[in-house]
Amino acid sequence: MWFIWIMWVIVALAITATIILLTGKGSMLVSGFNTKSPEERAKYDKKKVSKQAGSIMVFVDIGLLALTSYIHFRAIPAIQNNTISDYGTEITIVALGICVYIIVVGIWAAMRGFKNCKNNGTKQ
Repeated sequence: MWFIWIMWVIVALAITATIILLTGKGSMLVSGFNTKSPEERAKYDKKKVSKQAGSIMVFVDIGLLALTSYIHFRAIPAIQNNTISDYGTEITIVALGICVYIIVVGIWAAMRGFKNCKNNGTKQ
């Protein structure tokens, strides 16, 4: 089952992006911030924007880790042992639940925006 390794690579990339954001050096990775005009971006503290996005990404990473781990250690063995019909409903409910969790975190992040990230009169 090669696709599980692709999922683990995606998790590793997400965790790497989270670490970059939490160090305050990844403002160019923040969707919505990097598309603002230079004048508009100057109103925000890039480090605060990066750290806020990184802290939200931690919740996304938890969801991705949970989903990938569940698929790797529960769903794939059920497929390989030809017992998927015994776990089909459970796998569907858990996978969809984790996906809903990730979507809720994304909506929460979009609604929050860049709160508490304004410059205090200093230039970045």
